[in-house]
Amino acid sequence: MDEQIFLMGGNPPIKNHTIVHKIVSSRKIGRLVIFTVYRENWEPYMNKYTEVFQSQLPNLNTDYLLLDSEQVDFDSYLDADLIIIDGGNTEKYLATYVNQEFKNYIKHMLNKGAKVMGFSAGALLLGEKVYISPNDNSDHQIKIKNGLGLFSQFLISVHYDSW
Repeated sequence: MDEQIFLMGGNPPIKNHTIVHKIVSSRKIGRLVIFTVYRENWEPYMNKYTEVFQSQLPNLNTDYLLLDSEQVDFDSYLDADLIIIDGGNTEKYLATYVNQEFKNYIKHMLNKGAKVMGFSAGALLLGEKVYISPNDNSDHQIKIKNGLGLFSQFLISVHYDSW
C-alpha cells in the first residue's frame, strides 16, 4: 500500500514544486478532485490549486465538489488520482467533511493509491484529533474535535506561527 497524504500549510498557490514533482512522477495523474465549500468567488480561487498541476498535465480532468451545498455520489469519483481538500473555516469544514461516508471514500482512495492533499483546515481534519486554536473560532477557546482519523500519532496546528 502506497498511501500518501500531504499536509499543506498556508494558502495556495503551491510553491513547493518538489512535492508537485513527487506527485506527478509517482503515478499517472489523470483526474484531480477538489473538495471545497461554497463561498463567494470560489471558482476563480480554485485556479490557485490547479495551475501548477495543469501546467505539467495539460490533459488533467478536474472536478470541484462543494459538499456543503450539493449531494455527491462518491462512486462517480473513484477514478481520482489526486484529491485536494482546500482550506477555510475549520468548524465549517469539520461539520461538512467529518462523517463516515467521506472518511470511507478518502480511505478507499488512499488504499487505491490516490494522493490526498489537505490545505489548512483541509489538512487539520485528516487527523484523528483536530486542534482548533482560540483565534480560529468564534468562542475564542481551544477546541479539540474528532477528525477523519487518517493519522493518529501526532497533532497538527495551522496558523501556529501567526498567533
